[in-house]
Amino acid sequence: MLRSRMSALLAAATVAGTIAAVVRVTPAVATALTPPSARDFMGMAYDAARNQVVLFGGGDPRNFADTWTWDGVDWTQRTPAHSPSGRRGMGMTYDAARAQVVMFGGYNGGFLADTWTWDGTDWTQRTPAHSPPARYGMGMTYDAARGQVVLFGGFTDVFLSGTWTWDGTDWTERTPAHSPSAREGPGLIYDAALSLVVLFGGRAFPIYSDTWTWDGTDWAQRTPAHAPSGREYMGMAYDAARAEVVLFGGIGERLRANTWTWDGTDWTHRTAAHAPTRRFGMGMTYDAARSQVVLFGGITGPAGSLGDTWTWDGTDWAIPFRASLTVTPESGPPGTLAMVHGSGFGGGEEVVLIFIDSVTGITKLRIVKALGTGSFTKRVIIPLNATVGTQHVRARARGSGQSRRKDFTVT
Repeated sequence: MLRSRMSALLAAATVAGTIAAVVRVTPAVATALTPPSARDFMGMAYDAARNQVVLFGGGDPRNFADTWTWDGVDWTQRTPAHSPSGRRGMGMTYDAARAQVVMFGGYNGGFLADTWTWDGTDWTQRTPAHSPPARYGMGMTYDAARGQVVLFGGFTDVFLSGTWTWDGTDWTERTPAHSPSAREGPGLIYDAALSLVVLFGGRAFPIYSDTWTWDGTDWAQRTPAHAPSGREYMGMAYDAARAEVVLFGGIGERLRANTWTWDGTDWTHRTAAHAPTRRFGMGMTYDAARSQVVLFGGITGPAGSLGDTWTWDGTDWAIPFRASLTVTPESGPPGTLAMVHGSGFGGGEEVVLIFIDSVTGITKLRIVKALGTGSFTKRVIIPLNATVGTQHVRARARGSGQSRRKDFTVT
């Protein structure tokens, strides 16, 4: 059911344009060898007690039940003794008061209403006396000022508008005097500079572009001078190093790949040199140990589910590891048919393959589109005028700026 709803959203979206290519030089770190498979609508939260990002589940359209952690260099699949069932569209956040990740609900062929906690080693199903009704697509975040998890909205057979809080033992339905309207897919995050929970957007009828704040007792609608366009299932995280909320992507009238920040008063559209491809349903959280926002996966147009990792440093987006490139065979005469394989690029982004000759210069071989995982495999023809000796094949991405070259010996 969820997949069909997402397919309908994609069909209605106009996916057009590419992100401008800007070559950059960044310090290289290790190539990630074990990322999670491509997926969307996963749960993702930063575990402050263990200084790592935790990812659970999602779909492709299978429903995953795997747990992964990110340490700033690589992803590691965990093998807990117990685990929630496979699902997507759940709420997930880190409960700092109790040093554990909390997950609620989601969808796996039916709507779920179970509560689980992660202690860094294992998942534990909780049995609260009270619980929100089953749902997916809710907003969920930890309210540090009041030491409780806040959940809002979501969808079952109707759009939902209830506000619930979790105190580590039980869920409580709140009865604020004011409230955002019922919706699914809102962004919800705690703004530590304001000591308020911030909600943006979501969808019912119409698609919303409103901003609200929660003070532990009531919701207040804000009236910023500027705001992102209406959208749902965007990524949203609080960047503690820069004391601002970061919003990326989402889907409204069309898919988005823009970045906005909230300073407590107004939204500002950021013009990053690099960015992930247009997407929604991604995981996004702030990695306090490395002072950067981390984004993983999501779903886009032709590329479908995505499996790429990105970081935001307050100014620009980057893939936080080196791309890799192989050329087979590694040598041959001019006119050789060679297979080029690349990985570590942005999911669904365009990559330009070129041949760099020490005498004749640069020849464009072809433009390829990376799969959702950021990898590609394409045949190219070594130029007929290639100079004998060691030359190079280079892959350069248009959106991420990732660039890698491989020697090719012309015989």
